[in-house]
Amino acid sequence: MSEEEVHDTSSEASEVFTNQPNAFVRGVRSIFGYRKTSLTLFVILTIVVTAGLSFYDNSLELTIELPTSQLEKEILESSWLDLQNIARYPHTYGSRANDQVHDYLEEIIQDMEYDNDGEKIMFESGKGVVSYYESNNLLVRVNGSDGTLPALLLSAHYDSVPSSFGVTDDGMGVASLLGVLRFVAHNQPRRTIIFNFNNNEEFGLFGAHAFVKHPWFKQVGYFLNLEGTGAGGKAVLFRGTDYGIVKNFGGVRYPYATSIFQQGFNNHVIHSETDYKVYKEAGLRGLDLAFYKPRDKYHTGEDNIRNVSPKSLWHMMSNAIDFVQMGVVDDSEEPAVYTTFLGYFFATPISALARVNLVLLVLFPVVSTPLLFVIVKYKKWKLRVTNFLGVPLAMGLAVAVGQVGNPMLVSSHPMMVVATTTSIVVLVYYVVLNGVDWVNTSSDQKLVTMIEVSFVYWVVLVYVTWSGGDHTGEFGVTVLFFVQASTSLLGLIGWTFTRVRGGDEPLLSGEEERYGTEDERDTEKPLVEHNYDWSLQYLLIVPVSSLVVYNSGWLVLEGVNKTVQESLASEHLIYWIVVVFSQFLVLPVVPFITKFNRYIVLGLSVVVVVGVLMSMAVHPFNQGSPMKLRFIERVGQNDMVEVYGRQGFVEDVLSDLPSVKQTQAKLECEALPDGLEVCKYKSGLTPGNLTVEVTTEPRAESYGLISGAITIAAPENRMCTVHFPPDRVKAVVVGKFGNNFKAIPDGFSREKGNYIYKDRNGISQLELYKLDWNKDYHVGFEWLPDIDDEGGMRVEVECFWGDMVPAYQEVVHYSPNWVTWANKERGLVGVVKHVDV
Repeated sequence: MSEEEVHDTSSEASEVFTNQPNAFVRGVRSIFGYRKTSLTLFVILTIVVTAGLSFYDNSLELTIELPTSQLEKEILESSWLDLQNIARYPHTYGSRANDQVHDYLEEIIQDMEYDNDGEKIMFESGKGVVSYYESNNLLVRVNGSDGTLPALLLSAHYDSVPSSFGVTDDGMGVASLLGVLRFVAHNQPRRTIIFNFNNNEEFGLFGAHAFVKHPWFKQVGYFLNLEGTGAGGKAVLFRGTDYGIVKNFGGVRYPYATSIFQQGFNNHVIHSETDYKVYKEAGLRGLDLAFYKPRDKYHTGEDNIRNVSPKSLWHMMSNAIDFVQMGVVDDSEEPAVYTTFLGYFFATPISALARVNLVLLVLFPVVSTPLLFVIVKYKKWKLRVTNFLGVPLAMGLAVAVGQVGNPMLVSSHPMMVVATTTSIVVLVYYVVLNGVDWVNTSSDQKLVTMIEVSFVYWVVLVYVTWSGGDHTGEFGVTVLFFVQASTSLLGLIGWTFTRVRGGDEPLLSGEEERYGTEDERDTEKPLVEHNYDWSLQYLLIVPVSSLVVYNSGWLVLEGVNKTVQESLASEHLIYWIVVVFSQFLVLPVVPFITKFNRYIVLGLSVVVVVGVLMSMAVHPFNQGSPMKLRFIERVGQNDMVEVYGRQGFVEDVLSDLPSVKQTQAKLECEALPDGLEVCKYKSGLTPGNLTVEVTTEPRAESYGLISGAITIAAPENRMCTVHFPPDRVKAVVVGKFGNNFKAIPDGFSREKGNYIYKDRNGISQLELYKLDWNKDYHVGFEWLPDIDDEGGMRVEVECFWGDMVPAYQEVVHYSPNWVTWANKERGLVGVVKHVDV
């Protein structure tokens, strides 16, 4: 080699060396270049940050601080002691313990302005159902400094169901009211506050109905109802009547809220009701603040003092203390959209969100369509039909194959079910979109996929906006569409301003980089790793979208996953929620999914295999997440214990009871609609001396109707129900009729101390609730005789007792630890009598 050749070679080597980027540039390229390793790092960081922020946001221990002021410390200590005393025993309306709780509360408030509400009410509580109720609410009034302001009602119920100690439902609400009462005793509020410690909410919201008839109700303009449908945790703002009152919740110290649950009530996904319903229908404006998880302990013996903490109580109580100090309430009465994140509260009227949605729905097509035209026409962006098949095909396949086999597993292992389903969805998208990418070698498939996902969100947003006020919980769709559509538009704009070298030459050739390019199977492939637009796209779309979907979806799933055991319809609903949750978790990352490296794919495959194996091997219920069975013992002609639950579980539990094995009692199991079953058996453990005597009085006939009456003698009883043949009885009275049928007005009326209800469409059931334990019920009724009978009518009377009974104590004591027990009816035992009138 000559000296010149050596010199030239040295010069070239030196030039190459000097053109090498420094360490910082190499580091930036390695992190932000569109490489599989870089994407893997971004995905892992997104998962960790999203899960971490969501866990922190929903954590009671990390986000709520116990009080530091001396007054608030004393209030919390006193209220915690109140809770311990209130929830010492189950205290349903039909138990002596209920009276003890009433007397305990009355002793606390006796030095204040209070009223032992003795309202007697009668109303239609359901189709063909009339209820008569004797109230013993405890009302307290604390006058405010500004008498011109409408009063604020604070309400909680002090009864429990017979199968529960009622700590969360609703002992925490009652204890919180006592805490607020002690606070305002030291700090006069601006507006008058009325406290309603009401009774018998559990079986018909009767305490709230009674308060609506009380004279103090006329003072009230607003309300805060405190409830519990879980067992501890954080108290969430369930729902609010309107934006004007909801936005005041932003002033509390620990706001925790989502209008997703409000939509659940509006769409009848959540079936249980609270006193909120009564107050809203009576014209008041207010909020429903409640504990919401876990529902498998709700109404069972697991709703006890061991499963809650003073911090849970303080979360509800402190927010109630802050809320009662609200100032003037906005006049806006339209539905509200609201949420919280990391302690920050956001609320807006539904109309404002609808206007934003409409702008976005119109703006995206108007801007994107011309850009697409320019790119395809003048920038030589070659698109085929196959470019647009990937997302819809993958979405359809993912829905078809994305369900875990064991339908009950979501009750005890929701995270595993979601992880397995999501992993299946990711793998389906990965395979399908890689196939599409392989077919379409020259197009920017990542941008195409972004546009497709934007269109999916656009369609969902159209539905949400069109649905109006009942869909206040779907505000997250607006965020998802905005970030996805904005990033898609940026991609289209980038293509619009990219130079084309002429003719049919590729958009980028030689050493130029194409905006948004992906892996190519051509000479440009080595340069793809130096494209950085993907990282901006990823950061704009994935972190925000993942956080919105994960936080909202997990909140919903934790609130409703236990209902999978309540019916087949609930099971289908929960699994539909899981599938939708998984789809929306994956959609933000779909444009980048073809870049997943083999380690991510292998990890997802392992998750799927483990999840499927667990679904086949793991029992769906355990001590921490038990199955709820419902109990009632009926004493009468057939003296049977009845247990209700999902099909396939009840018989195994009951067959191991000592009384069943010793007496060789036959289990009679019968399938019920909607995936339920009832198993019956004769128990040798009979309840105490529970008697019901029904006597009839001579009947009379007037204007074609027959009048009759019965007297029900049920010692130590507060709750009975009279069942009539459908459509025949037209009027009922607690007491005695004083007028003929024609003279009785429709609906409720009162005459000489008698409570009368008339319904020409027919009354099939009369519910009776009284305070005097040993007073007889005297019931009259008028009915229309059938043409083919002699005017007689058979009436069924069933009276309930809420105290513990031996057969119930047995099932609680001897059932497996993965079972909890709740009442099926208003009591644990019912005595049935039939009488011909």
